[in-house]
Amino acid sequence: MFALGIIKGTIIGMGVGVMAGLALKEVCKMKKKKDQISKTESDIVDQENS
Repeated sequence: MFALGIIKGTIIGMGVGVMAGLALKEVCKMKKKKDQISKTESDIVDQENS
């Protein structure tokens, strides 16, 4: 019974870790995309002012 609890806890822990990793990856993707959009907008403004 004790070994079953360890195995179950490990599986649950790995599941939580994978989900957290995927969520963090998505946050980084969104931040990177947002930075690229703001950089493109600032480039357009700079070209209009030149």
